[in-house]
Amino acid sequence: MSERERFVEGDDGREVRLGPAEVALLRDLATQVEAVVTGPATELGASPVRDRLFPRAYDDPTEDEAETDWQTASHPDLVRGKSEGLSALLADLDGARGEPGGPVVVALTDERLEGWVGALNDLRLALAVSIGLTDEHQEVSDGDPLAPMFDAYHWLTWFQGACIEALVGDLGL
Repeated sequence: MSERERFVEGDDGREVRLGPAEVALLRDLATQVEAVVTGPATELGASPVRDRLFPRAYDDPTEDEAETDWQTASHPDLVRGKSEGLSALLADLDGARGEPGGPVVVALTDERLEGWVGALNDLRLALAVSIGLTDEHQEVSDGDPLAPMFDAYHWLTWFQGACIEALVGDLGL
């Protein structure tokens, strides 16, 4: 499905068309990441995915008091924002329409599409940590058991970019 076919103007914004496998991937990852986001806070280093989704504000170990103050003040809002974004993505998928086995159509306002951009970024970050993706390790061979997850990461990256392009195009930039 081309980008032009994927984003179509709808009644109250736009319609995004996704294949059944794409919807399944988004549901699965969003559910898993939401569990990490809303789960109990862990010590730094105990959950690499959680550490990536909620990075330290102060890397300097001499700033531990400032880090604690920042976490106390900001962390609940960050958790709420990420959780709301992931929940909205899942709700939008639940409200989608389509024929069995065919494309799924999700109606999104620009505000909801902006929310998807943030949620997709969280999915990408979590998946990248889970598969050990680094700047040096971007590709795997087809026979590698991680190949489907790398493909999913690359699709999420493309799809997030397509969502941004759809929003920026509306701004005439």
